[in-house]
Amino acid sequence: MPPTRLKPIRRLAAIGLSALCGCQPAPPIKVAFIGGLSGHVSELAIDGRNGAQLAIETLNAQGGPRYELRVHDDARATDDAATAVDAVADDGDAFAVGPMTSVVAKRMVPEAARRHLVLISPTANSDELSGIDDWFFRVIPPAGPGAEQIADAAVGRGLLSASVMADWGNRTYSESFSTKFAARFQSQGGAAPNVVRYGADAAPDYAKIAVDLLATHPRLVLLVCGAVDASIAAQQLRRLDPDVQLAMASWAANVQLLQMGGRAIEGALVLQALDLDSPEPAYVDFRKRYIERFGNPPSQAAVFSFDATMMGAEGLRRKTDGQSLRDVLGAPGTWPGLQHPVTLDHFGDSINRFHLSEVRKGRFVMLAS
Repeated sequence: MPPTRLKPIRRLAAIGLSALCGCQPAPPIKVAFIGGLSGHVSELAIDGRNGAQLAIETLNAQGGPRYELRVHDDARATDDAATAVDAVADDGDAFAVGPMTSVVAKRMVPEAARRHLVLISPTANSDELSGIDDWFFRVIPPAGPGAEQIADAAVGRGLLSASVMADWGNRTYSESFSTKFAARFQSQGGAAPNVVRYGADAAPDYAKIAVDLLATHPRLVLLVCGAVDASIAAQQLRRLDPDVQLAMASWAANVQLLQMGGRAIEGALVLQALDLDSPEPAYVDFRKRYIERFGNPPSQAAVFSFDATMMGAEGLRRKTDGQSLRDVLGAPGTWPGLQHPVTLDHFGDSINRFHLSEVRKGRFVMLAS
């Protein structure tokens, strides 16, 4: 072949080699989502996954490194936490958003420490997980102060007898919340609550649960469970006692509660970590995009999953040579949030506060602190 024809070929070969060696796009940063996406209490994890997905799309629209969400269904299983954590760690994920429930988190936290995997939970907030130097971080405040707020509100309204419906399928959370409520309630002059426990491994008998809750003629019934269970239980309770005051832990505080509960939940006190009608511009934009993307308004699980994902990404951005993501998140500080900054202490626990709301005409109305 003549030399003049070799030169263009060599140039093309050089360009091709350069593309192979140095111009390939960087692989995406992998982020895991861990939640129980199956079963009758899956609404929490589904909303959480959607919030995390919207965060990934937001990050990718900003330019810079690309992110990829990898979804893991824990099915609320607590017996195989090691396998679940190993699957995420072996996949090379930079961090995991989740788990969503405290009972799963309790099993996963030591396994995450074993594999040096950062977990950022949107909603797992049992007090059992607080004050520990580990690889577990969370954007929602611990449950205890919220349980005490409900107790104070009940006593302030003269409601001195109570029953508690507690989902023992998420025992780590429900037991912690119920215990904190009972201690505060009694310290303020209330009677020892009647606690009715049920498991989530089979369909609950809501009619029987309602009868058991009302057996002691309480003035207040506190529902420590997800939105689906709370909605159905409320309907059964109202059928038997239209005047009993209902209250709900923040676990149930989402749009599904309003949609399913209907008139049965009117007047219910609902603990909130967020204001789902907040006018904050960042939240208003998120809410609009969430509805366009998923067809329904976001719950607190969706909002906190978005915040958790963005926190992890911001932590990676702030990380310097020699630092791990755990080092960055473990330093007490403040992180951006859709409604308000998320402030973490040196254990990675949020020090933000809960607020109490009341259901009025199918909406959560925030009460004065």
